[in-house]
Amino acid sequence: MLRIIIFLVIATFAICERQTPPSYPLWPDGFKTEAIVTAFDEDNQPHVHRSLFYYAYTNVTPSGKWHGLERHDHFGYCYGWAVNQSSCTILITGNVYVVANNLCCIALPGNFGVPRDWLKSATWLGIEQIHGRNVDHWYAWEHEYWSEVDELGNGVRYSGPNFKTPRQFTDYDAWEIAPQDPTLFDLPKDTDCSQPCS
Repeated sequence: MLRIIIFLVIATFAICERQTPPSYPLWPDGFKTEAIVTAFDEDNQPHVHRSLFYYAYTNVTPSGKWHGLERHDHFGYCYGWAVNQSSCTILITGNVYVVANNLCCIALPGNFGVPRDWLKSATWLGIEQIHGRNVDHWYAWEHEYWSEVDELGNGVRYSGPNFKTPRQFTDYDAWEIAPQDPTLFDLPKDTDCSQPCS
């Protein structure tokens, strides 16, 4: 009988615990992760490809203010940019730049990477399982994000509109949390990157 009571107490605690929203995830100041990206184009066709994602939260920005800097190295798909080239780098450093062989242009002016607290107003939707890991599910303005229950700093999946795609799913590998080399976010030297992407 005592075992049954202990089991019920533990089960009740676990259920109550699952209904309590955790603190929102706060991204680390710097990290790198590999990912598998499934980007759906305007015709709802999926484009599955690999990506490397670098992130830094720093005041080494054009304005001198603290902002997120992002670098996305895409292998196998470039969102319709970089015609006849399947790979490209997307830099988000005050503008969104597309960089590929013989190409450097501004895709979206006036954009920094997301701040490290971009989920502070997100709604917690509960605990789920992705790839065998327990994750907290978050929703904020058409964007969904799943973070590990035990490691809030570890993102597992992102979904939302992105660049030229109405919907994208990004499944992250383990995050390597460390400061990132600031030169990763530099534009190519001796290249005019001031023209808008076509």
